[in-house]
Amino acid sequence: MNLGLATTYIIGGLMLLSILAYNYSLFNSTVETTSSVITQSKLDNIVSILQNDLNRIGYDRGISDAFVMAEDSAFIFRGNIFDNDGSDDFDLVEWAVTSELDTATTNPNDIVLIRKWNQTPSIPANEIEFRYSVRDFEVNYYDIDGNVPAQLDDIVQVEVEVLVESNEPYLTKKDGTELYYRSYWKRRIVANNLIY
Repeated sequence: MNLGLATTYIIGGLMLLSILAYNYSLFNSTVETTSSVITQSKLDNIVSILQNDLNRIGYDRGISDAFVMAEDSAFIFRGNIFDNDGSDDFDLVEWAVTSELDTATTNPNDIVLIRKWNQTPSIPANEIEFRYSVRDFEVNYYDIDGNVPAQLDDIVQVEVEVLVESNEPYLTKKDGTELYYRSYWKRRIVANNLIY
């Protein structure tokens, strides 16, 4: 066999392998970047609505009776969510994470986060429900001094943690483990409408 021809095949084969490896790496990087952008956008949508709601706790309602319920994974409050919307004196808003798996995604870790809003609580049929896909949702409550409140009327600060994952895995390892891109948000908001 001709040594020059054999060397050409070896060098050509190595170049082909390096091009294939580069393409594989580029593909994985693109998938991960796309997953991260989509996941961050999903989180941003939840956070923008959540922050608006949290800043409206007790708005146009007064200090007492702002919170109807406050638990680790759910809360219900009264407040005027949108000005001049022709609603009753207050809106009733509920955020709650369920144990229900979100079947709209292939991610087995996704559960359903529900936001219920009723601008006319006197008419329960007017309630509107929104559903979001999250991995985790936790809420902590504090009084004006940053301590755990003794009762609902003492709550002035609300700390919320939201964890979302991509709907699809960005990488599947050789052992079958699927990796999902994560995006996390944590914020403590002082409900200025509740400070007396």
